[in-house]
Amino acid sequence: MPEDPLLPPPAHTPGLEDLHAGLHDVLRLIEIEHALLRGRLESLKADSEGARLLEGVMVLGAVLQQRMAGLLQICRDIGGL
Repeated sequence: MPEDPLLPPPAHTPGLEDLHAGLHDVLRLIEIEHALLRGRLESLKADSEGARLLEGVMVLGAVLQQRMAGLLQICRDIGGL
């Protein structure tokens, strides 16, 4: 018998918990990468092409962090995590 779409999802969804944990791990790796890039940026000349490229990569990383945080929140909302 199909589940009633009006009922809340089960309290614990193992697949969702695994997804949440995996997203959290990826977010942490992005944070570590961002810290490493920030350290490398400090050693480059501010007006160099390498510094500008690295700044762009860091901005992209920040956008990825925001998106990952949003996905984590969706997992929390859906699964009551």
